[in-house]
Amino acid sequence: MPNISYQTLICAIQAVSVEIRSLRAALADGDAMPEDYQLIEDWQRAADDLERAYDEAARTVLNLPPYDELVGG
Repeated sequence: MPNISYQTLICAIQAVSVEIRSLRAALADGDAMPEDYQLIEDWQRAADDLERAYDEAARTVLNLPPYDELVGG
């Protein structure tokens, strides 16, 4: 994995989470386009990758907030 700062990783996690929530809200409201279903899958794969990277970092870095806090869980 490329080296990025933990702050950048946290920002990326939060940004991806916001985008997923936004796309899901559009789907729920019926405002989504057909390609939005693929976008949600793509964003979710990115979120999964980021979560794995965060879990790995959390094993060695003290004082990282819980992942669920970052994604609004």
